[in-house]
Formats: sequence, structure tokens, C-alpha cells
Amino acid sequence: MPETIYVSKRVYQAVVKEATSRHQSPDQFVEEWLARYLLPQHPHIEIVESRSGPRPVIKGTRVGVDVIVGYYRAGYTPEQIAAELLPHLTLAQVYDALAYYHDHADEIDALLEANTTEAWQERLRQRMGDTAYARLTGDAAHA
Repeated sequence: MPETIYVSKRVYQAVVKEATSRHQSPDQFVEEWLARYLLPQHPHIEIVESRSGPRPVIKGTRVGVDVIVGYYRAGYTPEQIAAELLPHLTLAQVYDALAYYHDHADEIDALLEANTTEAWQERLRQRMGDTAYARLTGDAAHA
């Protein structure tokens, strides 16, 4: 039996706009959104706002899911990550981060791609300009 939730006209208009952009009905969008934020499937993961946008992290820490995935891709086992690299995390937290990754692979892959050394260097070069970047790094190719 469906329940009714009342929201302001402004909130409803925002929901309709977002649902339309996702090719969903407002009901579908709200159900997915509420399920994602009120009934998290990953009890050890929370979404925090960072300067670059929302970022999934281990609850109560600043350790991003992308960091766990990076270590895992580098060949570390979940047990090594929890015991040796990030001993303040439990094995359950590490496994939950990996499970979150598998549920949101495109999102985390994009985050990893945006945070490569090369990507950061390019952003720095764009912000500083070629001449200042070349002076800072000694990179004659950008002078």
C-alpha cells in the first residue's frame, strides 16, 4: 500500500527536474534516492562532500573507497590492507569498500582516473599557466 509524503512545491519541482533528466518518473527517482541514502546497502560507507564533489569514504574516517580500490589493484589483499596499510580499519570495512566499488564501478573508476598524477599535473598547469608551471616544475616542454 503506497504511502504519501508531502513536500514543498520547490522540492517537488527539483525532484521532477532531476527525474526527467534521468528518464525516470518522480516516484522512481525518489525511491532510488531514499533507498540509497536512508537504507544504505553498505553499512561502513558514507558519502561526504569534498572540494571535487561527493566522495564515498569509510564511515568515521577520511579513507576513500578509491584508496582501498587503489591498494587492491596494486596487488594487496584485503587482509593486508586492513592489517598492514590501514590498521585503523577493520577487515569488514575494507570488504565493504570493495563491495561498494563493485556496485558503483563507473563512479569510482572516474574518481580514480581524475586523481592520477598526470591529471593533477595537468590541472595545476591549467591553473598556473604554462610559464609558472614550467618554473615550478623545471619542465622546459611547457615553458
